[in-house]
Amino acid sequence: MSSSLDAIKRVVAAFERSDWTEIDVRVGDVRVHLATGSPSHATPVPPASPASPRPAAVTPTAAAAAVHEGASGSADATAPPAGAHVVVSPSPGIFWRSPEPGAPPFADVGQPIDAAATVCIVEVMKLMNHLKAGVSGTVVAVYGENGVAVEKGERLFAIVPDTAGPTG
Repeated sequence: MSSSLDAIKRVVAAFERSDWTEIDVRVGDVRVHLATGSPSHATPVPPASPASPRPAAVTPTAAAAAVHEGASGSADATAPPAGAHVVVSPSPGIFWRSPEPGAPPFADVGQPIDAAATVCIVEVMKLMNHLKAGVSGTVVAVYGENGVAVEKGERLFAIVPDTAGPTG
């Protein structure tokens, strides 16, 4: 048990030093789940400048069309639409779109999503970091490929926030 306790202490110390929001670790028969109160590792994309020909408010349907316009099955080369919320990887790791092989993805293009919903997992040395959407809205782009390595700060999803606020 001493080696298990030491391993858990090292994981907790690594978690405290990192900018991860959540990890789930199993060592032998012991399982440790750690999470912070932070909603996600997400970075908003600044709105379009006044000189930009794009409208300031982007509808989810228009944003999805803009992201996929000219892309041949991949949105990797396309910038997120103006006003979109971009979920980025908090660390290098392996990008997983679903909780297990064969399961449907956590989030997909065109899908409405809640701010607290998990959009993917970034696995770092068998530690599963569940990333949250961070905003309620519609997923308009998925940039990562399932099972492929990602880098810290790499964009993974673009989400157009709900426009439930006052108009005008």
